[in-house]
Amino acid sequence: MVDPASVPRQVELPTHLPAHLRPLRPLGRGGSATVWLARDRRRGDHLALKVLRVTGDPAPVLGRVEREARALARISGHPGVASIRACGADGDGAVWIATVFVVGPTLADRVRAGEPLDGPEVVAVFRSVAGALAAAHGAGVVHGDVSPANVVLGRTGPVLVDFGVGGVDVHAGERSWTPVAAPPERLRGVRPRPAGDVWSAAATLRWSTAPGAVVGEECRRLVGRCLSVTPADRPSAAEVVRLLGG
Repeated sequence: MVDPASVPRQVELPTHLPAHLRPLRPLGRGGSATVWLARDRRRGDHLALKVLRVTGDPAPVLGRVEREARALARISGHPGVASIRACGADGDGAVWIATVFVVGPTLADRVRAGEPLDGPEVVAVFRSVAGALAAAHGAGVVHGDVSPANVVLGRTGPVLVDFGVGGVDVHAGERSWTPVAAPPERLRGVRPRPAGDVWSAAATLRWSTAPGAVVGEECRRLVGRCLSVTPADRPSAAEVVRLLGG
């Protein structure tokens, strides 16, 4: 159980967490979610503990997270996927998700720092993100919010984070999205699908790439296909990996 006296008032934690999860310090806060750095006392490593404040019954959101956690467990060894380690809810409307903590800047951080992607790095990041999506889609999981803030440039390569919580609307229990990378069908109310993740990956790459970056024509054409308005015209994530030489 968390000691209430140790929690800053402006950042709330769930009233109950498993004894082996120790919150250390808040990493960030936005909207209805707070992210903490936590330590897993059993394994001795660090986790990202995301806490969602849900309006109404948290059961539908927790149910979705639990289903995706079970599916992601089948690809837990994939280097480009930050898998869910544990999840739960308390009686005060909080759903929490503990995922592997990835050290490194996000693509959004890189762009804000004036260091967008350039040259071979563009293809490498695109291949890694597409590979993570191909593995997730093969396990039956759609991310729903691939965006520059959800791609972390880790020490061993790019990692796609926020599976299970990416795009969860805490007010309605459905998915929302990041405008800069949202596929056009989301604006029509279509639920997240693999083709939408492919669009978002390409939009994320385009947003994160330096103007005038030297990128091969084959990669440019592939990004154009991924950004087709018609979902059926987009390649699958697995095809993107294949065409990029993965």
